Amino acid sequence: MIKTINNNIHIVMYHYVRNIKKSKYPNLKGLEFSDFRKQIFYLKKNFNILSNNQFIEILNSRKIPKKKSILLTFDDGYRDHFEYVFPFLKKQDVSAVFYPPIMCVRNKAVLDVNKIHFILAKEENRDKILDLIFLYVKKILNKNPQQIGIEKINLLSRYDDKKTILIKRLLQHHLPLPYRKKIVDKIFKHIVNYSEEEFSKILYMNKNNIQELYKNNFSIGSHGYNHHWWEKINKNEQEMEIKNSINYFKKIKVFDKNFSVCYPYGSYNLQTLNLLKKYKIKFALTTRVGSVNKKNIKKVYELPRFDTNDFK
Repeated sequence: MIKTINNNIHIVMYHYVRNIKKSKYPNLKGLEFSDFRKQIFYLKKNFNILSNNQFIEILNSRKIPKKKSILLTFDDGYRDHFEYVFPFLKKQDVSAVFYPPIMCVRNKAVLDVNKIHFILAKEENRDKILDLIFLYVKKILNKNPQQIGIEKINLLSRYDDKKTILIKRLLQHHLPLPYRKKIVDKIFKHIVNYSEEEFSKILYMNKNNIQELYKNNFSIGSHGYNHHWWEKINKNEQEMEIKNSINYFKKIKVFDKNFSVCYPYGSYNLQTLNLLKKYKIKFALTTRVGSVNKKNIKKVYELPRFDTNDFK
């Protein structure tokens, strides 16, 4: 449990929220819906839960409320958020901001990061997954494991063991993009054994779900179009990620002036900050751990968040 302080705002990020233990993927890392319910009851009792608009008013005034305050944010546009989170929050009259990546909604694709999550959830033997990675590295890149610079990978993590984080780092960004995508696809097909389009329909919200959230006064923000690491792509590619997501939300009529951004993987750079100013984005969320306070409230494009696990 984090140490909460008055005159601070705590932004909390959620990902999977479902009945995990009774599902087809009981090893998936996420929050049990029963625990989510308990957490919301606790937060309602102990915090002022802010709406997106209230939070923006605070950022504009730079006056943090005296009562401990909190903003709830949900990344990645999972169907969990519509089936479990939305009806419960609506019943409790609690606000939140949702950040779906457009590719999943529009193209019925599955993000590589999610393919990796379900590979890890389905196959508990990490050595078996690593063996498959190295097999495909040899077949597709024509390289041995010793040639891909594994020793350079940072294996520090708040939640994962070293083998798990090695798998994630290799498949998320260490291997060259076109090759690692092929490798992820092959391992996903081998272990999870699902067509991408069908899995996407099960995993993510659709356009109608997002519109329903918005009609019920929940806020929608950008999590990019393709969910890329923004610091690893050039300025023009970053701009397309922001612009295309905004255009899509305008098209389906869930866009308003109090629009915010949640960085995929928490990844951004100076070019990103300049682009957010250009598109008049109200605020942006990182994955850096911490609360919003008098010292950092001016840095509206570099706001820290806590993970839901920090409130257990």
